[in-house]
Amino acid sequence: MFKVWERYDLKKYRWAILLLIILLCTAGIYVLDKVQGEDIDMVSKQIKGLIGGVLLAVFVSMFDYHFVCKFAGLMYIVNLVLLYIVKYVDYFNIERGGVNRWIGIPNEANKVFEFQVSELSKIVLVICLAALLDRLMDRIKQGYTLLLAVIMLAPPVLLIFLQPDLSTTIVICVSLVVVIFASGITYKLLLPIVAVAVPVAAGLFWYVQQDFQVLLSENQQRRILSVLHPENHSAELWQQENSITAIASGGLTGKIFSGDGTLGSKNIPVIESDFIFSGMAEAFGFLGSCAIILGIFFISFQCFMIAMKAPDYLGRLLAVGIGTTFIFQAFVNIGVVTMLLPNTGIPLPFVSYGLSSLMCNMIGIGIILNIGISKKKERNSIDLEFGDMPRKGEL
Repeated sequence: MFKVWERYDLKKYRWAILLLIILLCTAGIYVLDKVQGEDIDMVSKQIKGLIGGVLLAVFVSMFDYHFVCKFAGLMYIVNLVLLYIVKYVDYFNIERGGVNRWIGIPNEANKVFEFQVSELSKIVLVICLAALLDRLMDRIKQGYTLLLAVIMLAPPVLLIFLQPDLSTTIVICVSLVVVIFASGITYKLLLPIVAVAVPVAAGLFWYVQQDFQVLLSENQQRRILSVLHPENHSAELWQQENSITAIASGGLTGKIFSGDGTLGSKNIPVIESDFIFSGMAEAFGFLGSCAIILGIFFISFQCFMIAMKAPDYLGRLLAVGIGTTFIFQAFVNIGVVTMLLPNTGIPLPFVSYGLSSLMCNMIGIGIILNIGISKKKERNSIDLEFGDMPRKGEL
């Protein structure tokens, strides 16, 4: 597991990824300091989270990803149990705004520890799916492999949806679909699925807009309708409208560089997390906003580049899944802040306040870095540490 010099080519360690993450987090902390409330000290927590997260990423990067994936079954069970507790065990779960997304350890006064399990699910489910497809690699073109993957993924995804957390559900589903597509599934199986999925998706989109629909909560439905029919749901748009106003007020270079350090975006609810991008745009302007977007894009691009050069099939699937999670989550977050998508709560990777999101993302980065430095195994060699013969995808 730790045979560093034998297993890894440390010259390929992607320090640039960690440096860019530190810059993104630092920019987020700077804006957080400008917009946080007087009674809430989020900055010190986020700084500690950044330091701990970088150390965590480096630590995880020294674990062989094959070794990590050997515990995929255990991770799946633990994640499923935690998701169940979040939704159905009142003693441990934390409710905010009518949703159950956090788990906590209670004391006499309150819950002293909080963790958002769905953030961990984004990484765990990619690991579980990649491990399953890797084990069934020789039968990937058979329909029952895809069916088995769907059966495995359905329970945790359903529990996240029921929290309710539609945005995270969508991000996870998109990431898992991309992993399945990258697995080499045959087009003879893929095309019929797409042919059925497209009209079904269109039908569901029509259905959730109807008064008799039961899939979404009333609040979720109103948020979707507010984007489609803003003239009838103006009350649902005020947060996003304020966000757009804050973004526009930043101009080209932002208020920070123009000498005006006062940010009106601090009055936007959840500015520290879901709407941090509006604060970034107001502070750093259009150019700063582009830099933030390009930074997250570069991190995801590096994930995909590592996937292309991965030493085996498993590494490729892991890198593709994690990279997709980062870029699509950023797309959803920025789409909400700019009112291109319905209002939904999801953090901006490496920028938003929240230790659950930051730590889980750092675990994903650690896995990515490990894949990048792992050496390809020699043909017909035996992996003495794990006692497995390399398969076709590992050569």
